[in-house]
Amino acid sequence: MTVEEQDALQTNLFEDLLAPIPRKAIVPAVEAALGIPRRKSERIVDAFDDFVAKPLEANLKRLSGRDLALRNPMIYTVRGAETVDEWADRVLADKETSAIEAHIGTFLEEVARIVSEGIKPGSGVDLQLVGDDGVTRLYALQSAPNTKNAGGRRSDIEALKRAARPLRGHRQPVEMYIAVLSGRARSAALRSDPDITVLASDEFWATITGIQDFRVRLLRASTVLAWLVRRRSADEVKRIRSEARALYGDSDGRLDLEALAHPPRNPRANGRRPSS
Repeated sequence: MTVEEQDALQTNLFEDLLAPIPRKAIVPAVEAALGIPRRKSERIVDAFDDFVAKPLEANLKRLSGRDLALRNPMIYTVRGAETVDEWADRVLADKETSAIEAHIGTFLEEVARIVSEGIKPGSGVDLQLVGDDGVTRLYALQSAPNTKNAGGRRSDIEALKRAARPLRGHRQPVEMYIAVLSGRARSAALRSDPDITVLASDEFWATITGIQDFRVRLLRASTVLAWLVRRRSADEVKRIRSEARALYGDSDGRLDLEALAHPPRNPRANGRRPSS
C-alpha cells in the first residue's frame, strides 16, 4: 500500500469515527455528562468551540509542514521516530498540547461563570456571586497550582480587596477566595492574608454548582468536547502531514535526515525542496 493510499484510508476511517457524533449531538452528551440544564450545556459547548477549538484551528492554519523542522528534530529521533508520519504526528501533538494549554484556563473560567450564573465585575476579579444568604463571594480564578508566580498572586489579592472595598462600604458581607480550577487538593487560608481562602479544586466546583463530583463530570464532558477539536483540526493536520512528507520523507515514508537537518529557508516552499 502506498503512502497516499494509507493516508486516504486513515482519512476515511477518521471520517467514519466522526460521523456518529454530529455537532448537534454534542450538546445533549455534555448535558448528560455534567447533569446541568440544556441551556447551560449549549453555552459551554459554544465556549469550548470559541476559546479552544477555533484558536487551535487558527494556529494550525498558520503552520506548514516546513515549520515542523524548526523544533529540534532530535527531540523526536531519540524517542524512536523513524517515519515522517511518526515524527510529524508527535510534533503536532506537542504543538496542539501547548495551544490547548494556553486556552483551556480561559474556557474553564467561562464554564465557572456559566454554571454559577455569576458575573465578571470590572474590578479585575474573575467571578462574583451573591448567595441566597446575601453574602457576596469574590473569586480570583487560577488554572492550576503552578500557573501564578508571586507577582500574579499579589495581583489577585489586590483585585479581590479592590472589589470588596466598595461592597463593604455599603455594609454588604463579602468573602474573598482564590480558586484553583484543577490540581489543588485542600483548601486553606492564605498565610499572608487570612481573610482570603485558597479553595481546593473539587470544593470550588462543588460550591458553585451544588454537584459534589462536578469536576469529574467536567473531565468526562471533555472527552465529548474533544470531537470539536478533531473536526476543526482534521483537514489542517492532513495538509501539514502531506507537506512534511514531501519535504522530509524518502520514497518509503521514512525520515530523510539530511533534509531534516537542513530544512528549506523559503517559507513559501510549499512541499518542494530547494534545488541544489
